[in-house]
Amino acid sequence: MDIFEDPKLNVRKLGKLRTKTSREIGSSKLSVGFETLDRDMFKPEPCYDYVAKLGVKYARVQTMWIKCEKEKGRYDFSELDQVVDQLIERGVEPWFNLTYGNPIYMSEDLPNPAAVGCIPNLYGEECLAAWQNYTSALARHYKGRVRIWEIWNEPNIPNFWYPGTPSGTKYAEFVAATAPCIKKHDAEAYIVGCSAGIATEFIHEAIHAGLGEHIDCYSFHPYGSIPEFNYFKGIANLRRLFARHAPHVKLMQGECGYPSQTYGHHDAHLVGYRATEETQAKFVLRRITIDAMADMELISYFHITDLMERVYVQASGQKRPPVMLGLLHGKTYTPKASYYAMQNICNVFDGDCGVPEDLFFEGWMADYNKRMQGTIPALALISGAFERRGYPLYCWYYPEELERDWGGNVCLDVKVLTDETEKRLERPVVVDCLTGN
Repeated sequence: MDIFEDPKLNVRKLGKLRTKTSREIGSSKLSVGFETLDRDMFKPEPCYDYVAKLGVKYARVQTMWIKCEKEKGRYDFSELDQVVDQLIERGVEPWFNLTYGNPIYMSEDLPNPAAVGCIPNLYGEECLAAWQNYTSALARHYKGRVRIWEIWNEPNIPNFWYPGTPSGTKYAEFVAATAPCIKKHDAEAYIVGCSAGIATEFIHEAIHAGLGEHIDCYSFHPYGSIPEFNYFKGIANLRRLFARHAPHVKLMQGECGYPSQTYGHHDAHLVGYRATEETQAKFVLRRITIDAMADMELISYFHITDLMERVYVQASGQKRPPVMLGLLHGKTYTPKASYYAMQNICNVFDGDCGVPEDLFFEGWMADYNKRMQGTIPALALISGAFERRGYPLYCWYYPEELERDWGGNVCLDVKVLTDETEKRLERPVVVDCLTGN
């Protein structure tokens, strides 16, 4: 039941949120994952039109070194071209996650055949030089089509820094060896650093090793079943760190996700006891909302679809169950509830919705028992405000545990000031982004 079906409430349903395609949306910060094609983990063809209808303006694509250089010194970008051009044709800007090794330059005892997580600078001078040559060739070939370059994937965890031990210093050295290869051929390229999570200690070490001299932005991947946990405090720490040592560096949320089922998938650690399509959809909305409130440069969800076409293998070499974080069902490539939720939120947080505004907002629950429940419900409300087309836009929700199947709180009192923006809010409308009602 949603609020429009509750007989206790006098709320009239006006209709459904009108959604636009990516081409129809002029601009936005929202992105979707289109990674792992170096390993054929999904079929891209059934996904292109779904990406276009989703309303995102960006898609994160990995650079397929293993496919583009099968013979030393000979580059064939035809398969990567197909992905890049199909996305651009639909009004979606591809951005590159420049990552992973190539077996033809690495030792025979690789932990996995695709060299996932195998870092070139740990495989000798020839391998590092080949990586730099490949990066240069990519930058020449995709100048004018690809602007954003994220260097490596989650270098602070062992699975993606094989065969060494991750460190901020080593990562900064790798970026210093890679970024100039891009900038030499595309001076307008936007260079992005990366880590799994808000890795404050790792990035602190990397900054002191010179990382800030080579990047324009830092991308973090905040996996976790509670999107809000330590998030705003962590972002404040990162902003303070960069403001002190590299004030030009912006922040973006480059990868996140939550499964749509409880068992039988790679990311079972994200689920305590119960995951469904609905809990995944709620995660998507909460994650994107707080990233928008934190004014991220870009906000990306992993992945457009479940990864089920091949066995999932990381640098450890261990064969893992499929990744079930997708907005589309694997194999059938049909939408989940999370797809429609993200489609709705893409059409709310589009280019017409400006940066977060410090508008007056007061909200409190009117139907909880303080004696029985304490004051936590009153303190827990997550709220934010934006300006959209001159009108105020307020968002709010309670960060209840996703798996509890909590139906939401309908008796919420909200107080705002109607004249804080260019246009007054005369007839407020409530949008439920889960359903689009």
